Amino acid sequence: MEGYIDMHSHILPGVDDGARDVDEMREMLRIAYEEGIRCIIATPHYHPRRGHASPGKLKEQTILLRREAHAIDERFRIYLGTEIYFGQEVVEKIRSGRILTMNGRNYVLVEFSPSDPSDYICQSVQKLQVNGYEVIVAHVERYASLVSDMEQIYRLHEMGVHLQVNAGSIIGENGWKTKKFIKKLMKEDMLFCVGTDAHRSDSRQPRMREAAEYVEKKFGGEYMRQIFFSNAKKMLRKVDR
Repeated sequence: MEGYIDMHSHILPGVDDGARDVDEMREMLRIAYEEGIRCIIATPHYHPRRGHASPGKLKEQTILLRREAHAIDERFRIYLGTEIYFGQEVVEKIRSGRILTMNGRNYVLVEFSPSDPSDYICQSVQKLQVNGYEVIVAHVERYASLVSDMEQIYRLHEMGVHLQVNAGSIIGENGWKTKKFIKKLMKEDMLFCVGTDAHRSDSRQPRMREAAEYVEKKFGGEYMRQIFFSNAKKMLRKVDR
């Protein structure tokens, strides 16, 4: 299959700890295309230390990114979102437009500190949900309080929270325990989507093909398409006005 959607990527140049400049952005685009990625939702950090560029700046850089993607292939699609580090002020900032949602939809990609307790994560997610947002927890495999207690994963799933994992974690780049945890998520159909969480062209690259092929071999083509394409595509539909 060629046509994966990478819904978590730090490819916008000069706005966070991702692509450092336009040249690196171009190289990341080239790698992504060769990996079979045909759509990227750029998700720059909204974080007190790693990035807090204005929506205007992010949209400006997205136009540049889209132009370079179309130079590779006119069908190479680019959208804009944000990876939001949760804080007490983020709900108000999202509602006022100071923090961007995923493609202008009601989906929000949210990250936490790896050491945050599960109760804090669940309560934070609920604050977003009661304000009408569909919550995607970014790289869920990083949170020790969740990985060590599957009951908390079930709790989030029952709340309607969407779980995202990084492609590299599926194939063991972050250790066998993480790989085993993600395999359990997939066996119980609790995984919403996969992103590369790419940051650079020389490390943490936008690699997706190997993970997709692994999932297809272990769980079948239909399931692979679900988590590498179909679920993420829901964020790309036009908003009814």
